[in-house]
Amino acid sequence: MTKSLLILSILLTTVSFASGQIVETLSLTPRVLLPDGSEFMTWENGTVFTKTYFVDQNHPGASDDNAGTDDKPFLTINRAAQALEPGQRVVIKSGVYREQIIPLRGGAGPEKMIGYEAAPGARVVIKGSRILRPEWVRSKNPAESSQRLWMISLSPDYFEHENPFTILNADSSDLDIMPWAHEWTGKYPFALRRGMVFEDGNRLIQLAEYADLSRIPGSFWVDPSGTMIHIHPHTGKNPNLSVMEITVRQHLLKPAAVDLGFIRVSGLTFMHAGNGFPRTGVGAVFTRGGHHWIIENNTVGQVNSVGIEIGTRSLESADESVENRDEERARRSPGWNIVRNNRVFECGRGGIQGLEVRRALVEGNWIHDCGWQDAERLWETGGIKLLVNERTLVWKNRIEHITGGPAVWLDWNNQYCRITRNLVFDTESCCNGALFVEASRRPNMVDHNMLLDVRGTGIFAGDTDSLIVAHNLVGPCDGPGVRSMAITDRVLDGRRMTSRGNRVFNNILLAGQPVVFADSANVSDCNVFGKTSSSFNLAEWRKKGWDANSSQISMECAYNPETMELFWFLDSLPPLFPRIRNCDFDYHGMPRGEGLAVSGPFKDRFSKAVTLKMTP
Repeated sequence: MTKSLLILSILLTTVSFASGQIVETLSLTPRVLLPDGSEFMTWENGTVFTKTYFVDQNHPGASDDNAGTDDKPFLTINRAAQALEPGQRVVIKSGVYREQIIPLRGGAGPEKMIGYEAAPGARVVIKGSRILRPEWVRSKNPAESSQRLWMISLSPDYFEHENPFTILNADSSDLDIMPWAHEWTGKYPFALRRGMVFEDGNRLIQLAEYADLSRIPGSFWVDPSGTMIHIHPHTGKNPNLSVMEITVRQHLLKPAAVDLGFIRVSGLTFMHAGNGFPRTGVGAVFTRGGHHWIIENNTVGQVNSVGIEIGTRSLESADESVENRDEERARRSPGWNIVRNNRVFECGRGGIQGLEVRRALVEGNWIHDCGWQDAERLWETGGIKLLVNERTLVWKNRIEHITGGPAVWLDWNNQYCRITRNLVFDTESCCNGALFVEASRRPNMVDHNMLLDVRGTGIFAGDTDSLIVAHNLVGPCDGPGVRSMAITDRVLDGRRMTSRGNRVFNNILLAGQPVVFADSANVSDCNVFGKTSSSFNLAEWRKKGWDANSSQISMECAYNPETMELFWFLDSLPPLFPRIRNCDFDYHGMPRGEGLAVSGPFKDRFSKAVTLKMTP
């Protein structure tokens, strides 16, 4: 947030927490209301840094024995991480830094943060990979030999600690603490290795069987020992003539201890983490349960599992004493993490994740091409997958090309959270939906989102009560536009799951089945349904007691992801309906005004043809 925006923001209150710091809370611009009518509040970095360290691996005199000044910089970022005190920062100059950053300390408040940031104009890349020496030889295997295949032995000197090629994505001990996924023990992709291989910057696909290598260019197979890899190069050329990289660590930024707070990470690129499938403790960029982090303007990509992890939980364990300690520690954590304006791409399981997330702001991120592990039945996947959320806001994100999971998934006992003004394009979730709110009793809200080219359900309230679904555009969508149903027999707040009291109002739904309810105790009305070639009959639907005031009109929409433009055509003006409480601003942040409102994400009544810019 710029200083001018800070001045414009309204200071409403202060918040204190266990360590005694007082944090001023600020309004967003425009203000955002949560489902209970309270305002979503955030905070901001106000630090004037008292000391700056410098890292510059290209400086001829760089050394970790230096003082870390501009003319005598450190060689590694982690050296600076050990020196930083509250109110200090490190500025990093261009280079590829093959290391793990391990922050030793946190800041002491918004005015005494610790900062990790790229120098102005610098391209700083932190990689969890090493370049292989050119020691590739033709592959030999008793089952098959092909001139297309090559192999190399992974010398122990490539690995500082564990070798990701010897560790399964999720072994039986990992899945024992996730009983809902226990049936996948020993199956793929869970039984694949965490290590990744790159040829001239391109990710190779890991195969389960050596015999498949010869048929699939751009693939690799790991010997059962984890010390030998075999590849079929993308181009078919000798890999000794390419830059071949392998992941050698699971984390790229991970604090030395839990609960560190007031850390800002800005302008850095994180790539090549060989992390695994457990739902906690695996993020390439991992706050380790920390609070009051600002992770902004970074790039995180080509990661085996999760890109950024922000939950207050840091570790789940089958050991009850360890589990209870972490759960109790997390219960005291205030949360308040901010993740904004990052690019997150090519993450195998998901982009931004976390368990027990409080008062988080997830804003303005571009998340794309995630979920390639296709592990949706792990139930821990998605562009944004956050569990046990309290007063968390997910807004103005651009989420594209997501497979094997939702674009946004808020899971289990979510309280007063809002998903709004997100642009979602080209998603595929066979089980859950593009936007999924699961297992919640208290009100949450999904509004003013653009969901385009959805394969599966658009918006899904699963085991969820009191969800407000308003002013969204869903379509084209080959599953239900909005679906509400109880899907399990789990218990929350002392009673079995239901899916009741959900309200679907003022949406535009271009789907063969616009709304699907499994319980009559849900309400749908004042929506606009696009005329499709399906068998949906509005008159028959109304006989069930729903959508008495909704209408069905001929309309088309097509989205160009290159220009981020939406072509929109309606054969008549959409009707006006009563405004929905707390929906004060449209998709573009324009005030809706008083009185009646038009359905869908825009405040204006467009008819005929119009082209709209969709930048969130």
